[in-house]
Order: sequence, then C-alpha cells, then structure tokens
Amino acid sequence: MANRLFLLMLMLGIFSSNTQVTAYRPESTDEVLRNPMVGFAPSSDYYDLVKSDVVDCTLVYVDVTWRELEPQKGFYDFASIESDNYIDEWRALGKRVVFRFVCDYPEDEKHMDIPDWLYEETGGDGDWYDISYGKGYSPNYENEAFISYHEKAVNALGERYGKDDFFCYIELGSLGHWGEWHTKYSAGIRRLPLEDIREKYILPYIESFPNSMILMRRPFNAAKKYNFGIFNDMAGDKEDTEEWLDWISNGGDYNQTKEKDALSAMPNAWMISPIGGEFTSSVSMKQLLADDVELTLDLIKRSHMSFIGPKCPSGQALKYTEAIDKVKRLLGYRLRIKEAVLMRFPLSKELKVNIYWVNDGNAPCYKNWEVYLYFFDSQGSLVLKAPIDISLNAIIDDNPVKSTTSVNIDDIPVGVYDVCATIIDPMTDSPGISLANKVQTEDRVYLIGKWQKEQK
Repeated sequence: MANRLFLLMLMLGIFSSNTQVTAYRPESTDEVLRNPMVGFAPSSDYYDLVKSDVVDCTLVYVDVTWRELEPQKGFYDFASIESDNYIDEWRALGKRVVFRFVCDYPEDEKHMDIPDWLYEETGGDGDWYDISYGKGYSPNYENEAFISYHEKAVNALGERYGKDDFFCYIELGSLGHWGEWHTKYSAGIRRLPLEDIREKYILPYIESFPNSMILMRRPFNAAKKYNFGIFNDMAGDKEDTEEWLDWISNGGDYNQTKEKDALSAMPNAWMISPIGGEFTSSVSMKQLLADDVELTLDLIKRSHMSFIGPKCPSGQALKYTEAIDKVKRLLGYRLRIKEAVLMRFPLSKELKVNIYWVNDGNAPCYKNWEVYLYFFDSQGSLVLKAPIDISLNAIIDDNPVKSTTSVNIDDIPVGVYDVCATIIDPMTDSPGISLANKVQTEDRVYLIGKWQKEQK
C-alpha cells in the first residue's frame, strides 16, 4: 500500500511539473454599464426627447389601449401603433420593449379605452366614472364576450410581437385602471373578478408571448404558479413601496375582491423573475433624486429592481447626475469575471479554461444567452471560438459560479493569444453585455488572460 501511494505521489509530481497553469484576475470597474434589459425605460412615443436625453437606455415603454389596437372588429391597427411608438426605430437601435395592454386609462376628459364595437357587443356592460383618478369607462371584466374578444386581441399581439424577445417585458395589464389590477370600488365602480375569472386574462399572455418575461402588479397566486415577475408603479414612495414589499414577503388577502390568501409570499421571486415598475408620480424628481435620494436608493435595492419606467428621469431631472448613476448601478445585473485559470496538461490537445463568474448587481441576468471564448492572435484576428457552458441566471451574487471549457488548440499556430470572453445578444447576434471588468479587446469582448502555444 505504501509503495502504491509513493508511486501515485511521484506521478502527480511529474504531472504537475509539466502542466501549463496560468491564473488571471481581471480588474473590475464601478462605472455605469449600459446593458440590455436593465435600466430606465422611458416612454417610446417621445422619440426626439428620448433619443437626445436618454440615449443610453436599452429599454422603452409602450402601452396600447384596446381602442388603439382594434378600432374595427377584427382589424388590428399595428401600422399606427408602430408609427406612433417608433417601433422600427427602437428595434434598429437594439432597444427592447416594456409593454402593457390597457382597457381603462383615466384621463381629464370623458372617454372610453375599449373600441365602440366592443362596447356595443357587450351591451355597455361597464361603469362610466368621474373620480379623483380622472374620467373613463371601466368594463365589466366578468362579461363572457369581453373575455373571449380579449383572448383574440392578446393572441393578435402575440402573433405580431411574440416571436422573439424584442417585447422583453410584459407588464400584465388588461384589468383595472391603467392595467394595474384595481378599480376604485369605493366610488361605485364594480370590483375586479375573482381568481378563476382572472386566470382567463392571464393564460392568453403565457401562450402568446413565450419569449417574454411577464410581470404582475402584485404577487398574486398566479405569479407564484407561473414564475412571473412583479412590478411596482409607486417606486420611491415609502409607504406604498413598503406595503408592496410586505405583500411580496408575506402574501395575504386581496382587498379588491375580498379574497383571502389571494396573494402569495414570494420573497425570493427576484432570484428567478424580474422586478420592475416606475417612479411614483406623487413625488417630484427633486425629492426622489436629491432630498430623499438615500431613501429612494434603499427602496430600489430592497426591491431588487431591474428596470424603471416610463416615469424615470428625463429633461431637467437629468441634472441629478450623481443620483441617477447610483440608481443605474442598482438596477439589474452587473456580471463580472473574478478569475480565469488556463491549464494545459502534458501531451494534451486541449486547453482547459476555468472561469469564475460573480454578479455585483442587485438582480440576475434572467436570460441564458450564449457565452463564448474567443482566441485572438497577435494581429487581432479571431482564430478560435468555443462555447462556454454557463447559466447566466445562476450568477446571483458575489458567490463565484464556475464554468469549465475544454478547447481543442491542436490546429492553431504557435504564438501568443489573447483569450477573451463575451456574451451574445440573440437580437443582434453580436457581443451584447458589458461586464464589470475593465480590459476589452473589442466592444464587449473581455480579456481574461494571455496564453502561449509553444513549439513542440
């Protein structure tokens, strides 16, 4: 037994002495990163304003009323919607959409946000209102005809926008004022329907937008059942956000419908699904970003938000540069390579590359996009590309997640190579995520070390 152990130790010693091992710790950065699916989501219909003031945003917010979508029964006016919201321009710029479909949007004048033909088909089954929120019409969401036509409308939206992840986030609207799943029932407007009816409004979205991430206004039982995200349209408001966080932590009853336990406790929802919303309109940007900035930052951090919009800094509010940068650093993921180890064993045709990934951000990257190793020669030419097996959504915090990639380097010439890592955005099919590392060889292609292939 002793002789066997000695021989084994001898073999390991010889083995180690001939193994190429190089370790690198790429330098990190604290700069604000411009990354897909995170940050501010200004309203899409102010093209000039958004382009000039918030040009670094990768998201835009689009809401569409049913009246806009289907002015005539069976005719979906996508041309007008896309023109009014600059859809083609945003797609060309590589931005993604936060989308909400709305049936009731209170405004200053008497109006209706469902089509006239639908009002007639449902026999005016709803409530006209003039309340503190504004004026409008709240449909009876239990009406079977309304439910049937709603499914067709969402299916049409999915046919148009559900084939890729351009419509990245779907804030599940449809019900209630602003699509926020509440009505002012104290003013005589009928309450929202119970859970079994609400399910009929949820399922069409799941089927029609398989590539999108769906969020709900509260942690409803359906949100937990389907792993939806959650959004808060009162971000920055202490009282409302604390209540919203309490729903997420503890679940509870739904006062809108008098349902017991209609909300589920989802304290770790942010680990698997996105959290979004917009800044509250009840507080000025000065208060949010200057007077009470520490409170704002604390609420955003505890919420684990990935995006904020359409209410977000623009125009004069952009003067709060320092506070805005702090907010941006808190929104979403900040993936980083902590360490890379390159190993080549004697006589092996393969180079083994171990990368240790961490996340300095406040939320994961929820999409598992393709990740690659690139080898560049001394002339800067790409000579080798190899996929890295890593689930980006598993990189939650500063606990390293290891990826191991074995690369066949037998056929590449002798020389010194820059070994790099990059994450590919499927919408552009090019490097798409900025890491919180400093050294890049190309845009969003990050140097993790140098490796030399020597003459045999």
